Amino acid sequence: MTQQPLVIVGGGMAGAMLALLLRRHGAGSVVLVESHPLTLPEAPPLTPSFDARSTALSAGTLAVLDDLGLGQAIREHAAGIGTVHVSRQSRLGLTRMSAQEEGVDQLGVVVENRWLGFVLLGALFGDDAITVRAPDTLSGIRRLEHGYQVSLSSGDVLETPLLIAADGARSKTREWLGISARDHDTGHDALIANLSLAGPHSGIAYERFLNDGPLALLPLPDQRFALVWTGPRSQVEQWMAMGEAEVMAELQSRCPAEAPRLTGIGERQRYPLVLTEACAQVVPHAVVVGNAAHTLHPVAGQGFNLTVRDLLALAQTVGGSDQPGSLTTLQAYAQKREKDQALISQASRWVPELFRVQQPLFAHSRQLGLVALDILPGLRSGFAKRAMGL
Repeated sequence: MTQQPLVIVGGGMAGAMLALLLRRHGAGSVVLVESHPLTLPEAPPLTPSFDARSTALSAGTLAVLDDLGLGQAIREHAAGIGTVHVSRQSRLGLTRMSAQEEGVDQLGVVVENRWLGFVLLGALFGDDAITVRAPDTLSGIRRLEHGYQVSLSSGDVLETPLLIAADGARSKTREWLGISARDHDTGHDALIANLSLAGPHSGIAYERFLNDGPLALLPLPDQRFALVWTGPRSQVEQWMAMGEAEVMAELQSRCPAEAPRLTGIGERQRYPLVLTEACAQVVPHAVVVGNAAHTLHPVAGQGFNLTVRDLLALAQTVGGSDQPGSLTTLQAYAQKREKDQALISQASRWVPELFRVQQPLFAHSRQLGLVALDILPGLRSGFAKRAMGL
């Protein structure tokens, strides 16, 4: 086992999870570099990664958190998903995927990012073999024969056999590694907010396909929904500018009739839907993960769950390796993850586009698809298992 630490740049959800997984799977020491302050406060932190947004954690991701000893803490402040209700506005046909049908307790849970960050940070600071350098940034890297020399803005210099870029879609580390990325601007934005409800959500998550983009209502604790409402950029600008009563009326008109009535909306935030894909994910002694490797459309909430599967595979591949940065080792990881990444990436990109097409033939085919999913348990179960990461 190498005595040099593995260095992760980026202390958001991906970087924090990876540090813990690397230790769980045999890494001797890990250094985590993050540009924002990371401390263990009495209250959950608010950073660009651990902000007011929420994340849907699949059953597969929860199993990974359970293995790290963190699943119970996450569940204490999360809402379980027992059913996913999928429908198309103004069209017949819908489908429901249920935990009972799949023989599991939950399809997943929804947790606010601030609480998720609080739990992950607690575990990071509880491991003496994980060194958190925050706030600190990379000021340069230099290729060595068996790894990288990493210079930090604090003046420290580290040597590592494996440098991991987890610093987001606009990753500076990825750029320094000479790895380019392709950006696809969808022309759409996502409006994010929390909603209060007139009645219980009963653990039902709603995915509603509208003419202008998908609408997701995800259960949260305390009789609330997490809203992810996507549409053309100009349309989202109008939604952001509306008064509360007006935007609530617009939103309610788009919700499924089965959903509980909405009674209030919290602070609204918007995020541009620019999908990024790194042209390579591994080079000798370096790898890019998380949003630095790929970002997805938020439909079906698969982005972070896909990343967790990547991180687990990477940790299992390099954690106990004597040569964690060798190209052979890293290529084995990349090949292991290629099929799953391609499938989820393509689905998350094309499903919203398909549901926006208005030609009658496409519309009829879509509805047949929803009806088929609802009638045929085996077909529905296949989709559910993929969504759960199982």
